[in-house]
Amino acid sequence: MTQPVSGSGLIHGLSIESTSSRVTLDFKSIFTEISYYESLNSPSTSMTISVADAVSLKSSLPIIGGETVRFSFSDSEPESNRISGRMQVYKLSGLNRIQQSVDTYDLFLTTPEMLRDSYEIVESSYKNKNIDSMLNEIFQSYIQKISNKKIVTVEPTDGLYTTTFARISPFTALTHLADEAKSKNGRSSSNYFFFETSKGYTFASFQYLMRQPVKKIYYYLQDRIPGDVQFDRNRITALEEPVGFDLISGVVEGQFATQVLTLDPVAKRFRRSDYLYNRDFSSIERSNQYPRLAPETSQRFGSSPSREKFIVSNSYRGSIPFVSENESDTQNVFRRRQDFLARETSLNGELFSNVTKILVHGDSSLSAGDTIYIQIPKGGESSITERQMDGFTGGKYLITALCHRFSPGATTYVTAIECVKDAYSQPVDGRQ
Repeated sequence: MTQPVSGSGLIHGLSIESTSSRVTLDFKSIFTEISYYESLNSPSTSMTISVADAVSLKSSLPIIGGETVRFSFSDSEPESNRISGRMQVYKLSGLNRIQQSVDTYDLFLTTPEMLRDSYEIVESSYKNKNIDSMLNEIFQSYIQKISNKKIVTVEPTDGLYTTTFARISPFTALTHLADEAKSKNGRSSSNYFFFETSKGYTFASFQYLMRQPVKKIYYYLQDRIPGDVQFDRNRITALEEPVGFDLISGVVEGQFATQVLTLDPVAKRFRRSDYLYNRDFSSIERSNQYPRLAPETSQRFGSSPSREKFIVSNSYRGSIPFVSENESDTQNVFRRRQDFLARETSLNGELFSNVTKILVHGDSSLSAGDTIYIQIPKGGESSITERQMDGFTGGKYLITALCHRFSPGATTYVTAIECVKDAYSQPVDGRQ
């Protein structure tokens, strides 16, 4: 059996169906690049297909918008995961005639449910319900009926919530619920994400996702061992860290210290809760255990609030004797956003101030929301046997976005990954 080549893939199917004639055509032979995207910050997957059209596909099908593209691809490993589905063309751009009878252009595709989201309306009220049950109800009513897709992961939420959706789109409503959700895990920052991958939809917090087992270990090594194909599958071919840290941005965004002031109109008083990096770092569940700041820096930037947030809420009404005597359940059933907003703000600033980008050989088993472990040797001159791994750049990461990219014939297949982590895997003071 021929050994699969690292960085190659297989296009199992690529066809386009006309919106007018219902004719379906295979167009694997005329694409020049396929890019398939997933992101924790997007409620749907998407694709871009670049075409070199020498068969007049655009005019003869014709491609006028809304066409259905069915696709299926994978890496070339035995029993590899297939990424399959259908999307619709919503945009054609970059049309250019490069030679007689040959046009190049880009097709932009999104899911049927995202295309319909533009004109679907959620107009509902929910009273005293768990956010996860609201999410399931909206998903089944507005999303699942279009494509029959499922939510593969729903992390349970804490407390009851009351809200009204006044004529907003389904994905806007679901994203709002992610912003408002509180995790049942007391050490969670409650940074929830609602997103889609090739496996289905997910609604979960950063800590829940980061807690999952490592999907794959990657190594950033310049030395290549000839014939070691298996190791080559775990090789990082390019690495970039656009911003390693930004103290000023961290101060402004509340990464190091955030204070939440809550006006309770029933009790007629302000209440205060805050998150201080210097004090509360270990109060949040971490996958990498060491803070990014040295003790002195942590004391300077993370001991007093640099950002304030304000909430109006009557959720403390249970502390008023008259209310507690007549409505006893108010003290413990309603989720209080002000209790977790400060640490949610802090971790959100921390996560996206330090994004690492890597390029690896194409791997169709990877999805946004997976965890990976990156091993990076320290810089400087040293022999291979003396090299130590960099605990600042290396460690466990969460994939926040990725792109599977194919060349014609899938002879070249790469996966571009954006990933984040919440701390260092070694202390900044040099201790081991």
